[in-house]
Amino acid sequence: MNLHFLISISSESENLYGIRFLCSFIGSCKNIDVTLFHINSPNDNSASSLMSMWEGPEEKAERMIHPAARKALNQAKFLLNSESLAVNELNTKTIVEQHGKVKDILTEATYGLYDAVILGSRATYTLQWMFERPGDEIPQALIRDASLSSPMWICNEPEVGRKNVLLCLDGSTSALRITDHVGYVLSFLPHHTITLFHVCNPVSNNAEKIFQDGSDILFKHTIASERIKTKTTWGLSVTNCILNEQSNGKYAVVAVGLSGTNEKSAIHSNNIVGKTSSSLLKEISKASLWCCP
Repeated sequence: MNLHFLISISSESENLYGIRFLCSFIGSCKNIDVTLFHINSPNDNSASSLMSMWEGPEEKAERMIHPAARKALNQAKFLLNSESLAVNELNTKTIVEQHGKVKDILTEATYGLYDAVILGSRATYTLQWMFERPGDEIPQALIRDASLSSPMWICNEPEVGRKNVLLCLDGSTSALRITDHVGYVLSFLPHHTITLFHVCNPVSNNAEKIFQDGSDILFKHTIASERIKTKTTWGLSVTNCILNEQSNGKYAVVAVGLSGTNEKSAIHSNNIVGKTSSSLLKEISKASLWCCP
């Protein structure tokens, strides 16, 4: 069985943070399949529209790729083939934008059954805009149809030398799901360790049980106890505590659930992320943020 990642590719070949992070984090693992995913903006040119009448969806999407986007796709393939990363299967998928880029990405993630969706900076800005809007400005169909069913890796520019995962736990169901995701992915990557991190405060201070529940999930993925560390801190701002720890520990990844223990009704109240994950999305740098709905 291989890990299968969907990587969103924009028209900016200079960044490609998702590709660069994957190359630096995965290492020499050979059990990797990658699908590069590019969304073409609709073309309103009448001649092009007339020609598209005789084309299928795949032909139309391929013809409409902007030269800058084609350059970015070629650069992504070059990086994946030139680094130590040993990709087992590399595919490219292009579509014409249908429901807005965010929804198109999430829909592809849902129906493609990918292990994770990897997003670079441009897609991240779009997601940040979406996350911060009140519920009445986000179509209910986005949540119902796409459902945010796949974990997301939101990649900033990676810093050379960073490794390992800071797994933030608070006892929530969402945190247990991201733990399961981290355990599954890192079962393929023995060169990384996992630090279970809990911020104690007047509301949450049951670190022992939280760490035990997290460790049990990791053990099911054959993560050896030698690769698992635990750490607690005290603070009123969970976000600041996480940012300080990721900076001091030089982790490559910060992993969180999208909603915390006090945000159990987040989906039902039309807010699809909690306060901590939303703040991290805006403020984290040098490390990538893994989120699980």
